[in-house]
Amino acid sequence: MKKLLIFTLFITALSAEVRLVDTQVLEIGANAIQPVFSADGNFILYNADDGLYTFELQNGQAFKFAESGFDPQMDEAGKIRYRIDNYDNGFKLSSFSIYDTKTNEKDLVVKNIRLESAPKITDHGVYYVEKDKIKNNFAKATQVSKPVAFTLNNKVVLYSYGTTKILQPAGDHPHIWPSVSPNADRFCVVGGNDLYICDMDGRIISEIKNGRAPQWSPDGKWIAFMRDIDDGYTYVSSDIYLVSYDGKDLIQLTDSMDLIEMYPQWSPDGKQIICDNPADGKPILLTLEIK
Repeated sequence: MKKLLIFTLFITALSAEVRLVDTQVLEIGANAIQPVFSADGNFILYNADDGLYTFELQNGQAFKFAESGFDPQMDEAGKIRYRIDNYDNGFKLSSFSIYDTKTNEKDLVVKNIRLESAPKITDHGVYYVEKDKIKNNFAKATQVSKPVAFTLNNKVVLYSYGTTKILQPAGDHPHIWPSVSPNADRFCVVGGNDLYICDMDGRIISEIKNGRAPQWSPDGKWIAFMRDIDDGYTYVSSDIYLVSYDGKDLIQLTDSMDLIEMYPQWSPDGKQIICDNPADGKPILLTLEIK
């Protein structure tokens, strides 16, 4: 069983609603990149130098399920969708595969396509743009479409129940990291270096300066994001913040001297956030008390 190093940080005066009660550095292997929770909250999925892994939180066991890949997402049924990139005559080609954790079987569902923008891999399907058309590939067990947002030509593409909108809430700034709230009544996106909370028509509800990599909480009440600083060569610091869905409440969640918390991802129950840690490749798990 792998070790779990625990560092506890008590913050008593953050907010009447949110309090950070525990910080853990997970010893799950070398250079774990972009960790995310599984849909049931029992696993952490991450990218390492030698492939894609799952880490079971209960027993501390890591398991490699693919030799390479990106953006893994595990649904409630234990199926993991992920992207595989390769190059042919200088052109980038992408494929999508599903790994079934219960049967250990793999299924290549989309093979070697040239994408016009970064795909959106969710726990209910894969969305991508090919030849100006939005396509998706749903798992057989899940046929319900949910609104999704991704970028194309530096703009936001909002795809909701068969309807597509092209939006630019940040004007001419490049738009990155767009995502739709769990309630499907608004979305957030980073334009330039600022975080925008918008309604589904792109009207700005709130603008938060210097906010990146936003992620909605499962109940849609909060958005976690990072404020990072680099020296032109590497990251020197990064902390996690929360902003309320309407932009009225802003909370600094971490203020670490020896940790670099980046790219926050919520647990399904909204009680924890897993973060990248480029300092040593060991993910950081934040436990919250939310009232």
